[in-house]
Amino acid sequence: MNSTHFTISIPAFCRSIRLLYSLTAVMLLAFSCSNDNRKMATTNSDSNIIKTDTNKTAEGSLPRPANPPSNFRHQTTNVNGINIHYVIGGTGEPLLLLHGFGQNWFMWNRLLPELSKHFTVIAPDLPGVGESDKPEKGYDKKTMAAHIHDLVNKLGYQKINLAGHDIGLMVAYAYAVQYQNEVKKLALMDALVPGIEPVWSNVHAFAWWFGFFAWPASGELVKGKENLFLTNFWPQVGHVQNAFTKEETDEFIRAYSVNGATTGSFNWFGAFSQDVKDNLAFAKHKLTIPVLAMGGEFAGNYMPDHIKLVAQNVKGVIIKNSGHWVVQENTEQTGAALLSFFAQ
Repeated sequence: MNSTHFTISIPAFCRSIRLLYSLTAVMLLAFSCSNDNRKMATTNSDSNIIKTDTNKTAEGSLPRPANPPSNFRHQTTNVNGINIHYVIGGTGEPLLLLHGFGQNWFMWNRLLPELSKHFTVIAPDLPGVGESDKPEKGYDKKTMAAHIHDLVNKLGYQKINLAGHDIGLMVAYAYAVQYQNEVKKLALMDALVPGIEPVWSNVHAFAWWFGFFAWPASGELVKGKENLFLTNFWPQVGHVQNAFTKEETDEFIRAYSVNGATTGSFNWFGAFSQDVKDNLAFAKHKLTIPVLAMGGEFAGNYMPDHIKLVAQNVKGVIIKNSGHWVVQENTEQTGAALLSFFAQ
């Protein structure tokens, strides 16, 4: 294995340091604006689920959620006491798409028209963000994968194609390991599997946000400042400037402005210590299904070698001129790579 694949670039590190200064300002602003009228999201004592009013924040009304292409529809299904929102459309074999941090189901919207010509596409909001519920616990990826698996079963599918980006990669990997006989093909896109070395330690050493997001107070500090936070965060791990459209920017900010969404999504990172334990156990038995390992040229270019540590049948692809946000930064190559992999 070429060790240079795991080298963290100095520019990326510097961008992260700059974001740290920006985030410090956000934290100070959040403290200065805090008052007794800002209340924690209410919790149902029976189900321990933060009940989401999808049109409200602590500060007022939100825009309506974005719509998918006309051949898709919004749906919500209750799974293990948790409401999971998703969009579904198309015809053919099921293809489940899992988003990551800083985005919601709408990250896939550019790809849905073409993918839906070949597959029945299901794109959920992960528990913790957007129109899905925000449980108090259960954010380890093993548990999140189990919830998504139960959603798939409720939809009547026994075997699926599966893709995940960022946090969605981690959930997708946990899904495939636990239910390998129910996954036809798996695409893992620009992130990492927590606990798998040397990438885990290399990234963890400079990705300061892993620690900040895992801090229990972080969600409350960012709440109400989602626009400022996300618009400063996205460029730090991207390469192409202004890669998101206005519609995408507005929808992502809206999804993280829903009551409980900052705390819920940050809990994905708070569960990393448990994910490490689970993944070290999972990795003792490599995946045998076909796996596509996709990384941005200026971000997760280590992906092919990294995923070969947990899977036997790996096809690697590097998305040219792209950072972390591969769908937005190079839509054409990313869409073509996914379609070629899943359709062949």
